[in-house]
Amino acid sequence: MDGKRLTLVLVLFSACLGVSAQDVVSVDAGDMRFTLQGYGQANYNVKNADGEEATNGFELTRVFLMLNAAVTPRLDMHVMLDVASKSSDKVLHEYWGKYKPCDALNVKFGQYKTHFTLENLMSPTAVGNIFFHDGVRYLAGMQGDPLYGSYAGRDFGLTLSGDFLRDGKGRNLLSYAIGVFNGTGMNHSENNTQKDVIAKLDYRPLGNLTLSASAYLGTGHALAADAYGNISKDEDYSRNRMSVGFETDTKPLYLRSEYLRGWDEGTPSQCFYSEAWLHVMPKHRLDVILDYEYFDRNIHLFDATRNYMGGLQWWFHKKCRISSLFQFKDASDGRLSRQFVTQLQLRF
Repeated sequence: MDGKRLTLVLVLFSACLGVSAQDVVSVDAGDMRFTLQGYGQANYNVKNADGEEATNGFELTRVFLMLNAAVTPRLDMHVMLDVASKSSDKVLHEYWGKYKPCDALNVKFGQYKTHFTLENLMSPTAVGNIFFHDGVRYLAGMQGDPLYGSYAGRDFGLTLSGDFLRDGKGRNLLSYAIGVFNGTGMNHSENNTQKDVIAKLDYRPLGNLTLSASAYLGTGHALAADAYGNISKDEDYSRNRMSVGFETDTKPLYLRSEYLRGWDEGTPSQCFYSEAWLHVMPKHRLDVILDYEYFDRNIHLFDATRNYMGGLQWWFHKKCRISSLFQFKDASDGRLSRQFVTQLQLRF
């Protein structure tokens, strides 16, 4: 990390300690309001996996700075930077503008997280298992797919979204999003002549329950040959996904669960996960985290991994927390992985 980035990291962490986590740094300039937010996450990671070198050490996972400009009451502009990124082409995560003429219609253009799955749209600061799920990372273009690349679930495109169908309490029961994207991931220009389409629909029958479905229809351009001999490097291939899931948050329990299915030409994959937070000591903001994931990269060949996780998280200051998790992975080829991670999260 160079000197300029290190300085930004220190500034952010100092701000996290000195600013209320529910507040934001806002400055009015004429008719515009600029808002600065940020967070940092650092891990202590111990891992022992079959066929891999053991790890034991501290690591700076991510440090984000987010600047939002409210140009008018209906027009916003946004920039997000990962100032701790080791790859120069991934420092800039988001840059977009959004016009909101009404609740039922938002027009968003630029680079941002795509509306595929519940988890892909979540901030790492709100994910209980620290890592995101392997299947979501693989199928949503976050990390782990050698054909597509690792782009944190973001892409460049245009999305129409909104909320509608209010009930008697003034709550919107339905939310939708439909977007058109390059399909090449963040900070990369189009590499074929096709555009990818993403659609998502959320239904909230109760105030604390969301039912969700989403779909991704696209054409990828393979960055590498796949492991199963179906797709060659630099070949265009069909890249389609779907997901269904739900999220609920009550005083004793938070639960999120999804099923994902993907098709890369002749290779079908699937993922199922459930993540639960048990609020065992709500007054002291202490949660027990329990998590299970099943991820099969090729259903025909049963290239599956079962992932079991459990641990604790303590919210010591609003949006700031310490999490400790143990993770055990059991792959279909017999390889085992054991990992213990403790994470410090500071956010303002």
